[in-house]
Amino acid sequence: MNYVNTSDWYNSLRREFEISGLGIEKVSRRSEYWRKSNLDIVSDFSQDNSQIDLTNLKGTSLHEPDLIVHGDILESVTERNYQVLNIMDVIADEKSFAKDFFGRLEKKSQNIVPRPLARDNTLNPKVGYVFSLSDSFNKPLVIHNKTDTSVSGSFQRNLIVIKEDVEATIIETGNNLSVFNEVTEIYLEKNAKLNYLDLTGENNVSPKIAHKFCDMAENSSFNHFGLRLNTKATRSEIELHLNGKGISTSIANVCILNKKHHYSDENVLINHNAPECKSRQVFKSIIENDSTSIVRGKIYVASEAQKTDGYQSSRSLLLSENSKFFCKPELEIYADDVICSHGSTSSSLDRESLFYLLSRGVHKNKAKEMLAVAFISEALEEIEDESIKSALSNYLDVWISSFFHE
Repeated sequence: MNYVNTSDWYNSLRREFEISGLGIEKVSRRSEYWRKSNLDIVSDFSQDNSQIDLTNLKGTSLHEPDLIVHGDILESVTERNYQVLNIMDVIADEKSFAKDFFGRLEKKSQNIVPRPLARDNTLNPKVGYVFSLSDSFNKPLVIHNKTDTSVSGSFQRNLIVIKEDVEATIIETGNNLSVFNEVTEIYLEKNAKLNYLDLTGENNVSPKIAHKFCDMAENSSFNHFGLRLNTKATRSEIELHLNGKGISTSIANVCILNKKHHYSDENVLINHNAPECKSRQVFKSIIENDSTSIVRGKIYVASEAQKTDGYQSSRSLLLSENSKFFCKPELEIYADDVICSHGSTSSSLDRESLFYLLSRGVHKNKAKEMLAVAFISEALEEIEDESIKSALSNYLDVWISSFFHE
């Protein structure tokens, strides 16, 4: 499906962004934000996926989908009380509500951290969904990203607007190997709540970068859970703006890698711009063989953001001598009445615990599996929905079992 028509508002925005984009620092090792990262994220995005065997590369799928993103086509497969628009139809519509939202958060982010790949996405969207949710959902909205081998190096652009007092849960599944660069802009109005589970990071065999920008109003809540299971080279950039009193947010991530030269690269920036807000960041990584996990997490507290409560924890299990974990926790605080903390640890499996299990007759691989499951449990506890938490926990139990028995 080829779109050639675009609206005047998008064309004007595109011209503005093309000019301002010339001043954005490019991806390179000289940039602190890209040091230690896998630059295949830039160089190999046009990889040909047409010959890939997709039999075992379907990604994590725990629920039946409501919406399928298939190449550059959106397909609604259930009848739910919501309206979804194709981003390409939206940027062609002169009267679309999206003109007040599209690109605004991406532009704001560039003033804080240079994100050249996010700007490339704004200029070249090819597929994506747009939601404006004015009613709460009792069931999760499940979006399945299905790979289309005829499409390569695609830029996916999503927009989500959650209206006042609305609560929703979105689960993204699949791995959509045809998409290289994804940007999702999220706006939460007063008292809105969004639980977002990104389960697309499993067995990705080509580089991918995903950006999520979220603008939050008073008493809103945003909880994000990410999963990285043997991703070849995956980078995530999350930036939140807490702009009103009483906001709460949680960012949790589980990364498990044991393939040679595989990377998971997590980058989070939480901007506390208003008082009495809470934020949590919980990262858990299990790394084996010549694979690498990178975590950069920052809490920024503005001078007016008194009574901020910010927490960040990043822990890794290194299961072999050549596995690597790099962590850069940061606090930048300009208020004096705050509770903020961060911590980072790297270790091997606890020998005493392992010895205890072995002494009770537990097989060595099973003992390792039990300790690994216990290790990631703190991140899973950040998932509020008990049924989703249970389903994902059971899935990871099986996945981790295969991890130690291959």
